[in-house]
Amino acid sequence: MLPPLYLQKDTLRFHLPAECWPALRHLPWNDPLEQWDARGIRFLHIRSGLSRHVVRFIETQSLRFAIKETSGAAAVRESSSYSHLRVLGLPTLEPVGIVLRDDGLLSAETPAGIQTERQESGFLVTRLMENVIPDAFLFRRAFRRENRQRIWDAVIQLFVRLHARGVYGGDASLANMLIHFATNTIPELGFRTTLQAILADAETVELHPSLSPTRRMADVEFFLESMAWTEADLTASGIVREPVLTVDDERYFKERYQARFDLEQEKRAFRLLTRIDVESLLGDFDLKGQGDILLNHIQEHRWYLGERTGGEVSLERAAEDWYRTIFRPVCRVFSEEGLTELFPESTASALYLRIMEHKYYMSQRLGRDVGLLAALQDYMHTVAPEAKGERTLGAILQSVLEMFRGGPGDARHPLLR
Repeated sequence: MLPPLYLQKDTLRFHLPAECWPALRHLPWNDPLEQWDARGIRFLHIRSGLSRHVVRFIETQSLRFAIKETSGAAAVRESSSYSHLRVLGLPTLEPVGIVLRDDGLLSAETPAGIQTERQESGFLVTRLMENVIPDAFLFRRAFRRENRQRIWDAVIQLFVRLHARGVYGGDASLANMLIHFATNTIPELGFRTTLQAILADAETVELHPSLSPTRRMADVEFFLESMAWTEADLTASGIVREPVLTVDDERYFKERYQARFDLEQEKRAFRLLTRIDVESLLGDFDLKGQGDILLNHIQEHRWYLGERTGGEVSLERAAEDWYRTIFRPVCRVFSEEGLTELFPESTASALYLRIMEHKYYMSQRLGRDVGLLAALQDYMHTVAPEAKGERTLGAILQSVLEMFRGGPGDARHPLLR
């Protein structure tokens, strides 16, 4: 999945896109990367994580790149791995291309005589990401428990996304990741900046149809072991004086990883049944079982559509209609009436799921389906700050009633019973 061979010159082969060629053609590819500064190349002063290879950052013709020197075969393999992972929608560095340099024949004396082998160096070129924190800087500011857990959550989410798609890291550590301030679209709400972990080293990545629990946990265990090495380095250099990964952190990481992986499987099962993409349309699940609650809700809507039309309605069609006529309008009401401001840590969709869960357990407790409005009112009185909640509740309930009046929400609809 490399760019086509753009140019072959002397001992060099350039696999670079044409649009990047003018910015990269003048670099001294015939020399080792660590000697480029002696050739007048000015590098960007960006601190990178620990690496087995020489990595440098450069800005040329308003384009910013990271260049990593390795073997030719490793450069080809890593660039291809990045391209494949990005096709799968996974967060990785963006590969630009590679430059291969023929270093000639290397002779070595062996019991069988003198053996020669052709040597080839490779330069992997990637886009330089903005708004990232290399691992060396993560520990310089207040690395309190809540801050550590935000970082752990970002790393856990990366593991979950990789493992759910059969990707085994093999050398998982913070040194092989970037913690990125990402601006994500929150369904029905807009944008929010969150911490996201980016895979920044794909040398040891393995792609499989699926991963066994043992293989998945091997990645997790290796990462936790690598944190012990990181802590030793940081302590020796005087950057930190307190533990970086405590016993409680390790327990939190393992438990949170398993919970998030289970949720990922739940989301995938929900998507297969309904054809609704949870992350892009509903917002992420927070608690185990939310998929079942939503599926029950869609089944109720399916029953209602069948009653109204007098015919059989497929689950997929019911899910699409539920999303279009129920979920999105209700979330829009939550947003327009300021309900999400009462719960700043939630998205509109997460709040919807929480209220649906409240409706489910409230109905179980009372032995009947209480409907959305009663559940919303009970939830607001129970959870929302009393003063602001009282001022907002009436407007929200009125908006919901008007939204369903004359449409799919007549008096027989399960949501309004």
